[in-house]
Amino acid sequence: MSNPLKIVIKKIYKVLPYVAPEVLRGNESTHKSDIYGFGIIAYEICTGFPLYYDIAHDEFLAMKICKGLRPKSNYKIPKFIFDIINQCWDADPLKRPNADELTNLFYELFIKLHNSEVDSVIYRQVKEADEINKKSSSTFQSPLSSTSTLSYITHPQAVYTSRLLDFKNLPEPENADKNDDLEYSSKHI
Repeated sequence: MSNPLKIVIKKIYKVLPYVAPEVLRGNESTHKSDIYGFGIIAYEICTGFPLYYDIAHDEFLAMKICKGLRPKSNYKIPKFIFDIINQCWDADPLKRPNADELTNLFYELFIKLHNSEVDSVIYRQVKEADEINKKSSSTFQSPLSSTSTLSYITHPQAVYTSRLLDFKNLPEPENADKNDDLEYSSKHI
């Protein structure tokens, strides 16, 4: 044969909880899939807990992520911050913010908090979240407190190192319905 058949096999070596749904389905990584990963990391920083530490990182989790599963925590996150993170998680990559938009959103947040604009919605959300997290410290310690120690048990099949992710027939990415029991998202104010 003068034109031999070329077979290209796409292999994904990543850490499952940080991978955008479209990449799990075999699409190429893009700046927008990186934004999804950024949202996951931002959430992890806000809560102090690794993602999906309590469930197996397997094909079932990959399927649930494609169907809209997102992280949860008992830690309160100010709504303005959670809304930014939630935009990063959108199942449609085109609806995710780009890096410039994120920079502007976080700069706005920084300015309002740095200037202690007590009347600002953001400032009130942060103060309210702090108060709620302090009140619940008897049952849940703030991961951002210097005296707290995080206590959780990692599922034996929760894997936080890069490995081959070879899942077949995953569903089209979608956002979970707010009333859907697939939702695994934060309690936010």
